[in-house]
Amino acid sequence: MKDFMMLFHSEPNPNMEPTPAEIEAEIKEWGDWMGGIGAQGKLKNPGEALGFEGKTMHADGSITDGPYAEVKEIVGGFMIVSAEHIDEAMGLVKGCPGLANGGKVEVREIMPTEDIPSD
Repeated sequence: MKDFMMLFHSEPNPNMEPTPAEIEAEIKEWGDWMGGIGAQGKLKNPGEALGFEGKTMHADGSITDGPYAEVKEIVGGFMIVSAEHIDEAMGLVKGCPGLANGGKVEVREIMPTEDIPSD
């Protein structure tokens, strides 16, 4: 089994103010979806949601506001799953609540640290 990180991308809508009931329903959808992956024994880490604000340090030492100051899209959260290969991990993405809201899910294999040479 390999580990894969799912990164949840979306575009924040400052004009949208969800009601408490809508927020509760979305949290339940995410919980149900992640619970289904967990029931298959493939959920390694349910991850966390990420805030909308941040800062980025550049190679020259400069710091800018926002994780992606020049684009509208943000990474809103992540989770880690186990799968035999990336196609299986992509299959786990089906039903992700973020897709229903126009978001997308990036799946990347996590390289085992023993594969990284050390000095």
